[in-house]
Amino acid sequence: MIILYYPQNTPPRMGRLPLSTLALGAVLERSHDYMLVDGNVDRDAFATISEILRSSKGRLILAVSVMPGTQMLNAIAHCKAWKSRFPKITIIWGGYFPSMHAEAVLNSDYVDYVIRGQGERSFQEFLERILADESPSDVDNLSYKRNGKFIHNPELPIYDPNDRPPLPFHRIHLDDYAMTTFIGSRTLCYESSVGCPHKCNFCGVVDVFHSRWKAETPQRTLEVVQLLKNRYGMNGIEFHDSDFFVSENRVAELAKGLVGLQVQWWGEGRVDTLLNYATETWDLMEKSGLKMIFFGAESGLDETLKLMDKAGVTREKTKSIASLCAKHNVQSEFSFVMGANPTRTEEDIDATIDLMYELEAINPRSQMHPFIYTPVPFGTIYDSAVEGGLNYPKNLDEWATHEWAQYSLRRNPHTPWLTPRLYRKIINFRAVHQSYYPKTNDHALAPWKVSLLKMLSSWRYRSRIFAGAYELRLLLRLLAKSQPSFEGF
Repeated sequence: MIILYYPQNTPPRMGRLPLSTLALGAVLERSHDYMLVDGNVDRDAFATISEILRSSKGRLILAVSVMPGTQMLNAIAHCKAWKSRFPKITIIWGGYFPSMHAEAVLNSDYVDYVIRGQGERSFQEFLERILADESPSDVDNLSYKRNGKFIHNPELPIYDPNDRPPLPFHRIHLDDYAMTTFIGSRTLCYESSVGCPHKCNFCGVVDVFHSRWKAETPQRTLEVVQLLKNRYGMNGIEFHDSDFFVSENRVAELAKGLVGLQVQWWGEGRVDTLLNYATETWDLMEKSGLKMIFFGAESGLDETLKLMDKAGVTREKTKSIASLCAKHNVQSEFSFVMGANPTRTEEDIDATIDLMYELEAINPRSQMHPFIYTPVPFGTIYDSAVEGGLNYPKNLDEWATHEWAQYSLRRNPHTPWLTPRLYRKIINFRAVHQSYYPKTNDHALAPWKVSLLKMLSSWRYRSRIFAGAYELRLLLRLLAKSQPSFEGF
């Protein structure tokens, strides 16, 4: 029996389609018997899988998709318990966390293998070897430990998504994932490309995919959109591509196909890329139902953007894209990683806060997502953190401790330059900002809660007094059950 497990990483009723496990299922659909268990839907997934393992006969293989943060913590606890109860089970991890921290995963005695990067073809080959009682030692992308030594096999080129079989949507109950969001009453998600061509040195996507990118043809993506609309009633789609807007020609052709489908959509893109789009393309995207674009603005200080290898993005360009979005009735979302500058840390934080105020003035429908910078294992800023004492855990049990769990949730970045005072400055600002500007695409808050938070935070937001915002942090916990992050890189 093969079990594809997607551990819980969202609050109840907030889970998106488990695209990573669906992609694995797609290559197994005609050749292997498997089950897909999603912890975001099955809130007692541990008991479900325990019963499957108890009642199954023959070889047991558990493939787990793991993002840093909540998903990592659940995966650690569950896999450790299953390996203890069912020692013959073969456990293999894939996803962003094990791809970046393969040796720490393999240093733990309850995970047998790691597949780094894109896993579809490698996992299929791995199964062929394991089920035939052969060694998987020649499987590309595979990492494992033998005689105390780590072995990391070479990586395949990334898998062209046009060559993958259709995702097996029939394996899950789509009603469990159709959400009410800003863009539709039945919103689903999809990923139409793989990887990212950029080199931003704070982003785990770069570390895993090494600036490689491949995309579906517009026709293939349109077929999926039409399927989800016609068969499952979808009227809003989130494209979870790391950068949906890499190719203007591809986006323009896709937008033409979306016109008249009555499906609104959201995607993530680069500030500098979309500033170079033709006016005709922007008009077409607006006509096709584009409602929101998520941008990585990252910092209000141009020096920090250069440190991040965020080539082509500047403070002024970010303000220009906010204006362009407003002109085309597109809501702009901006994420920021605050505290990334090792030498001008407070100046970076202040400049970033100032930029958020400017963006909200340019496009009042903008949304801001301020996070705390947490190093991923490469790049110049990471090197500065290592010089200052950052030392990653050597195994999963260490990653599961409170200290490192907080790190993976982007609450304790271990950067020596982010002092406790500056950390408090960020979280107090976030409390004020989140209270005054609740996310319009989050329908979890009742209107009276939104009004109360906005009323109590308005004086702080307008006067820019963030210190000691304990009352708002408490209210956010009580009213919004707010957590800064369920995932992190």
